Amino acid sequence: MRNQPRIGSRLASVTEAITPGPLVVGYDGREESERALEDAFREAPLRGVDVVVLVVGSVPVEVFDPLAPAMYDVGAITPIPPDGPLELQPLLAEARRRVNESGVEGEVEWSLGDPAREILRVAEERDASAIVVGTHHHSALGRLFGTDIAETVAREARCEVIVAK
Repeated sequence: MRNQPRIGSRLASVTEAITPGPLVVGYDGREESERALEDAFREAPLRGVDVVVLVVGSVPVEVFDPLAPAMYDVGAITPIPPDGPLELQPLLAEARRRVNESGVEGEVEWSLGDPAREILRVAEERDASAIVVGTHHHSALGRLFGTDIAETVAREARCEVIVAK
């Protein structure tokens, strides 16, 4: 009898280890990400997983003269609200609405940075079972300069990648 709790706890840890992670979806409101979101909503119930929708904003870059004395006067920095930057609020609200209406368990997160890197980071942190991204056709020049998020994610992901076309 003394061994039962140990066996039971070992079984619980095995069960936890094989529980699949969520589907992570990059969302920016464009047609390609709308298709990815719809694919994720169809796929999640089949896999028995949740959906994590990630909205990524760009980091603003300010150009200034490094020799100007004003450079050293940082001044007041406007903090980012916990629910996301103001410019992302419409996308976040739309993503939340879509998740709520889908009937799929899910949540919406936001991040700042390079979209491909942020999608990969969140997928890694959440131990995602798959990443769902949208794609559209890029010119050869666009591919050369690395503007295809789906291609970068597919190349570097450590989990399955579903590309919605």
